[in-house]
Amino acid sequence: MPAQTAGTIAEIWRYPISSLGGELLTSIELSETGIAGDRGWCLTEAHSLQPAAPEKEPRWRPALFLQARLQRDLPEIGFPDGSWLTVDAAAMRTRLSEHFGFDVVARPYGEATDDSPDLAPAVNRYEPSPVHLVTTGTLVHLSSLLGTGDVSSRRFRPTVLLQTTPGAQFEEPSWMGKPIRMGSAVLQVSEEAKRCGMTLIAQPGLEEQPEILRTILRHNRRNLGIYCTVTVDGAISIGDPAVVEAG
Repeated sequence: MPAQTAGTIAEIWRYPISSLGGELLTSIELSETGIAGDRGWCLTEAHSLQPAAPEKEPRWRPALFLQARLQRDLPEIGFPDGSWLTVDAAAMRTRLSEHFGFDVVARPYGEATDDSPDLAPAVNRYEPSPVHLVTTGTLVHLSSLLGTGDVSSRRFRPTVLLQTTPGAQFEEPSWMGKPIRMGSAVLQVSEEAKRCGMTLIAQPGLEEQPEILRTILRHNRRNLGIYCTVTVDGAISIGDPAVVEAG
C-alpha cells in the first residue's frame, strides 16, 4: 500500500504539569522524548508526595480547572481568577492549598537538580509516551455514538490533534506499527491509548459526561487515539500534513 496523507495538524499541545490544562502551540520540536517540558512536573499532596490522580480521587478534580504553561523552562500555573504564578513562587503552596482544600505543592518528576535542591522529586504514576495522537474523525465518530454535540479534544489530552475526514470507525488503530511523517519529524505508532476517568470529568466549558468512557469501553475496548515514538527528530507546525507510510 502506498503512503497516504491521513490529515493535517490541527492542534499541538504541551502539558507542563500533569493533570492540569495544557498550552496550545503553533509549532514545536519533537525529539526521542517528545516535546521538551511536557509533563515534567506534577501536583502532589504536600507530605506524602503522592501525585494528583483526578481520575481516581474526587479531591483532585479541581486540577482540571487549572492551566499550565512553560515560561523560561519553568512551569507557571493559571488559576480560575486569571492570575498566574511560577511553580517556585512563594505564594504557590498557599494558592494551591486554597484551591484544593488541602495541602498541595508542585513538584518535578525524577531527580532533584542543583538548581532546585529543596524540591524533592515525585515519581510518575505511569510511563508517559513521547507523542499522543488523536484525530478529529475519531472524535466525530465518538460523538455520533454518543448522540450528542461535538466531543472536545481537551478531554483526551493529545499532543497532536489531526484534522481528518469523519468515518464510521475509530481510525487510528489502522496505523498501528506504521511510520507517520509530520513536518520534518517521523513517528512510529506503538500502541493504542487506553482511556481512564479523566475523559469524563468536568473542566472549563465542559460538563461531566460519564457516558463518554462507557461508550469507548463498549465500542473500542476502552481505547481512543494512539501513542507514538519519535524515530526522526524534527519540527512540526499547525497545518503540516500527516503522511502514513506503508507498514
